[in-house]
Amino acid sequence: MSASGTTMLMRILTTAALYAATNAIPAQQPSFADTVFHNGSIYTLDAYSSKVEALAIKDGVITFVGSNEDAKVRIGNTTQVVNLQGHAAIPGLIDSHMHILGGGIYLLKCDLNYQPLDLPGVLQHIQRCIDDEPDKPDDAWMEAVNVDYSTLTSRSGSVDKTSIDVLKTKRPVVVRSSDYHTILVNSRALEISNITAATPNPSNGVIERLPGSQEPSGVLEDNASDLLGIPLPSPEEAVKAALAAMQLLRQSGITTFQEAMALKEYDQVFQAVQQGGGLSARAFFDYRIDAPSSVAEVPDLVAKTVELIRGFDNNSTMQPAPSLKWQAVKAFLDGVITYPARTAALIEPYWSLVNGSNTTWAPDPSTLKKTYWEPEILARTLSGFFLAGIDAQLHADGDLAVRVGLDAAESFRKAHPGHDFRLGLAHDELSHQDDWRRFKELEVDAIMSFQWSQLAPSYLPNTFPSLAEYRRQNLQAYAEIEKAGRPVTYGSDWPVDPLDEFLALKIAVTRSGDPGNPHSSASQGAPYNGTFPGEGISREAALRAITINGAKFLRADKYIGSLEVGKFADLIVLENDYFTVPEEMIGRQRVQLTMVGGEVVYIAKEADQKFGNITAKYPNDDEASVALDRKAIGGLDRKQVSMKGAVNAARLRKRNECVHH
Repeated sequence: MSASGTTMLMRILTTAALYAATNAIPAQQPSFADTVFHNGSIYTLDAYSSKVEALAIKDGVITFVGSNEDAKVRIGNTTQVVNLQGHAAIPGLIDSHMHILGGGIYLLKCDLNYQPLDLPGVLQHIQRCIDDEPDKPDDAWMEAVNVDYSTLTSRSGSVDKTSIDVLKTKRPVVVRSSDYHTILVNSRALEISNITAATPNPSNGVIERLPGSQEPSGVLEDNASDLLGIPLPSPEEAVKAALAAMQLLRQSGITTFQEAMALKEYDQVFQAVQQGGGLSARAFFDYRIDAPSSVAEVPDLVAKTVELIRGFDNNSTMQPAPSLKWQAVKAFLDGVITYPARTAALIEPYWSLVNGSNTTWAPDPSTLKKTYWEPEILARTLSGFFLAGIDAQLHADGDLAVRVGLDAAESFRKAHPGHDFRLGLAHDELSHQDDWRRFKELEVDAIMSFQWSQLAPSYLPNTFPSLAEYRRQNLQAYAEIEKAGRPVTYGSDWPVDPLDEFLALKIAVTRSGDPGNPHSSASQGAPYNGTFPGEGISREAALRAITINGAKFLRADKYIGSLEVGKFADLIVLENDYFTVPEEMIGRQRVQLTMVGGEVVYIAKEADQKFGNITAKYPNDDEASVALDRKAIGGLDRKQVSMKGAVNAARLRKRNECVHH
């Protein structure tokens, strides 16, 4: 045998020995498990990528992974035995970049879900939402969101306040277009907001008027919507929004999330959720900070923020039950690369159309922008937080913002070699090839939204030429960052995009959308059914980005992220085997069961009784769940829609601005 062959054999034998030692049945009779999963394809995502048949849980902790036969001795009279019937189980998903409360608030609205409706169809759904709230007072706002405004007007002609004044209600009604630019309100909403013929148009906004007069028509464009007297969500509404988000996370298989832009009010909201028994996922919060105007202001910013974060976080050790952790800050370095916004900071200029041409693009120096943070201020601020034991996540969309973030990490590494910190650069839509290796060298994490590497209205027709062809291979370069030695981490950025983690994983692998998934632009055909520039990554690498890699970024990989003895039992059971289905099927996945800390928190309706007599902590048919399903056309998970409506949803969904800045 060659030297290389001997080395490989020794590695295999060593790996086998280590795995056997970890999972060996001790000589004494083991204690009986609370739960045993068997007859499954259980992908552990441990260091050896082990696949096993069975898994045992005691007190919320995994006590055994291995074969069906060896699991039998763990089964006692009170053990809940779950027959997976060949289904795949994987670690619970960890989404490292979400906006959980904002997404939850939209779940509470009357959602038209981008459906191609005429005026009677729009009014019918809104009226149902109104009728479902008979006890609401006359001054309580009814907000309907995600209306397909172009289809509404093409089918029913122009609309104004009289179009929705016919609703049987005295309440102010707001109908928000899915493009975020147009709002339609009834007469009551204009009255409460004191928007009259004498009200001038605000900056960057238009109050449309009825023909031949100055009377507001009820159609408000862009910043004119700021004139509406809609109150901010009350603390009680915020708690309801968080609970609604928890339900969607359970259905999606998300067992841990990071809120990437938390405000101090979030602590009170989620404390109430936890104390009320509604926290069904592990919660991590990044506290939002803004750039100080000078270096002299940095120490005060750091000191006050550290005090606030430490006041929110109890610094306790993680337990099987979900908890709240505050350990990081969030800052924006720039905006977005997409046309026409182009607010992301780039190393070289965007390209613009030349002299009014419709086809000729050339570099436009006027588009160069600085990052929102001066590099020196950023470096000193991060240094203060890292030395205080506070980690950071930075919004960095353009290649200059990515570089400035990496430069700040390099500055700290040189000044404090060996110091342990976590820095995540979120999105990295455009990065420079000279910086890919620096993620590994500086131990910085790229937190990327894989679903953005599909052809979509956000890129076609104008964003691609605006970036110029020579930079297209640098878009969504997660494969290049991984090849340079630093595995990436996943963050959905929900609700900027629909919450569809498995579609994102499919796109990570193939760099193409899914014509059969309504959340993908490919469902509308050309020109979005092609392949995005650049390379994809393996299925395992993609799944690790949303499990163990996220756990490492959150400093929680000792407890979660893989299915190993001693870790918490956070796992999900899938409808189809992620690792064996054809590529085109990766994104057409439904979670059948979600478990957090050994407790089943969700069972899909179609899986009820499939795996035995299991009861989920949170039922699908309680009053709150039914109410959420009724608010949205297509239900809470938005999957109960016709394909025509689904295609329309994908067509309308554009990401032209960062809605969080």
